[in-house]
Amino acid sequence: MKNQALITGILLLTTTLTAGAQTTDDLLGDFAQKIAKAPAVEIEFLWNETVPGTMVLQGGMFTLKMDEFYICCDGEKKWYYNQGIDQWEEMPHDKNSPDILENPSAFFSRLNQDYYHAGNPLRKESTTGNLVWELTLVPNSIESPFTYVIIALAADGLKPLYIRYALADGTQYPVEISSFKTVPARPAGYFLPDFSR
Repeated sequence: MKNQALITGILLLTTTLTAGAQTTDDLLGDFAQKIAKAPAVEIEFLWNETVPGTMVLQGGMFTLKMDEFYICCDGEKKWYYNQGIDQWEEMPHDKNSPDILENPSAFFSRLNQDYYHAGNPLRKESTTGNLVWELTLVPNSIESPFTYVIIALAADGLKPLYIRYALADGTQYPVEISSFKTVPARPAGYFLPDFSR
């Protein structure tokens, strides 16, 4: 009887652990699907512990506001506004750029395609006491601006909490995400420059 209870206990424990096991592929796939299904996503963040920013992602369109500059992209063209010189400038737009500051829409939607991620993610407790999945990603392309990207997703709901990345020159940057929420879709004009600024 004791042996049967012990075997049953081990089987239950094994089943529970296996059911809770997640791979990086699974988590990134679920996260990318969550973004793809959202009408739009609004993210508030602190870049490099000093510069607050906001971005709105909607399909291939996005806006990015940081400090004195603003970038908007309608999915085909991209414009940069510098408050210091009060001027708009059209810039080249790479729809597949993996650079989070160059094309945040592609960065978030292509994490599962543009990066190599081996095995299981690290499950840990954040500084606020919440459980997170910490995923370490290595770019597939040697032309990537990054040598690695670490992204932490809340275990409950898969909201990103922070991103850390390193550039080829060795510099490292943290991005703390204070808010990540699904919002209603914006009209297409929201992603066009306001030349009246």
